[in-house]
Amino acid sequence: MFGRSKTKEGGLRALEDVGRVLASTRNLEEALERVLQALVAGWGATGGILLASEKGEYRVQAAYGLPRKEGLEWGLNEDIIARSLEAEAPSTFPLLGVGPQGLLLCAPIRARGENLGLLCLHSPSSRGPQEDEARLLGVAASMLGQAMVIGHLEAGLEFRKGRLPLSMTTPDVEPGSIIGQSLVMEKVLEEVDRVAPSRSTVLIRGESGTGKELIARAIHHRSPRAQKPFVKLNCAALPETLLESELFGHERGAFTGALRERKGRFELAHGGTLFLDEIGDLTPSTQVKLLRVLQERKFERLGGTRTITVDVRIIAATNQDLERAVKEGHFREDLYYRFNVVPIHLPPLRERREDIPLLVGHFLERFNRENGKRVKISAAAMDVLLDYPWPGNVRELENCVERMVVMVRRDIIMPEEIPLPSGAPSQGIPGAPPQEKTPTLPQTLEEIERERILKALQRCGGVQARAARLLGITARQLGYKIRKYNIDMVMTFL
Repeated sequence: MFGRSKTKEGGLRALEDVGRVLASTRNLEEALERVLQALVAGWGATGGILLASEKGEYRVQAAYGLPRKEGLEWGLNEDIIARSLEAEAPSTFPLLGVGPQGLLLCAPIRARGENLGLLCLHSPSSRGPQEDEARLLGVAASMLGQAMVIGHLEAGLEFRKGRLPLSMTTPDVEPGSIIGQSLVMEKVLEEVDRVAPSRSTVLIRGESGTGKELIARAIHHRSPRAQKPFVKLNCAALPETLLESELFGHERGAFTGALRERKGRFELAHGGTLFLDEIGDLTPSTQVKLLRVLQERKFERLGGTRTITVDVRIIAATNQDLERAVKEGHFREDLYYRFNVVPIHLPPLRERREDIPLLVGHFLERFNRENGKRVKISAAAMDVLLDYPWPGNVRELENCVERMVVMVRRDIIMPEEIPLPSGAPSQGIPGAPPQEKTPTLPQTLEEIERERILKALQRCGGVQARAARLLGITARQLGYKIRKYNIDMVMTFL
């Protein structure tokens, strides 16, 4: 084959190895290096390299048999990258001038119409690959693209629309704790990426339990203030007198029980970020005092006269309708505009239902580890979780999964063991046919599988990639099953 005397079977075996690697590993870095190793062996190449797209720029993500350098000194330059991405099929480029000689075979990695990266193999031979060899490498690149998008590589670096994900590795944020592959969560994460490097005040809005504090921490840890303090305060948890002391601090003797001076949250957050949760519950007098601090970043401690200046970034959050509060006179209009510089809306869980399987898997893994168990969830039980509207959002789902892990008697969760409120409504699918009554005769496995596929496709509006994620299978597997069960996509989802 490419570079040495090989057979076509070598490339086919390499593709089989690639499929096994992508299906079996959860570590992206490890998977990519093993994929390159299989391709290099199958194609008889001297080495391989994979470039990842990050905000339109390409950098080395994995290499095998070649030096892993950002400068790409072995011959891959911007011109070759651009020409490779423009081509529909893998392309061959001769290496000339200083450095390694030979050929590069480059295949673009694409999915959902986006360029996710570039897969390249190097050979010192001057003989180009045969047409079938190049086509097989294109298949390998396509497999990588599907795996990256669909989420088979769940840990480590993940590809989301040509950029690195919001999966933190800082001490204060558990890696992977911000979980979501739905379009609405993609939008949120993109907004976080854009606002994090700035100094702007951010207002995070969303229902209770949607994860507003997680987003606030994400903004802080992706900002230039990441090494400085992240200080939080729940404005609804304290009475007015204590709240002012917590915010601004107090001097010794400022009030009964003030035996020594105490720094407030603004001082403690100097140089970093102050997260004010539930700002809709601020009292009118506290709103007035807070307005000056937001304007000038200056204040005095309770009982003190010395003006203190701080450098603090403010991130606020609320689950209340602030616009209505302003109209009704409960919230100051000028303070509202001070907070509402860059708003970020967190969607409720019922609007990002395709994220539920990922969240359930994440919580199961965590609570299994904490409780020394190996509990799994059945497909029927997952359907129940997908149908429930989750008024308490992600927090309610997390508590539900913890109760199931602790209380389940077997190693698999069945529908009757899900601790949902009695008479809890299910979340109907707009435009979907009403649920059928339980049949009197047992269904075959094929009928059950076909119903689950139809249900997933209906939830996702016929988008097969999203439905595949919901079902926990690959898009290719879903396509096969759609053909197997003669599901008419055109007539069903017009």
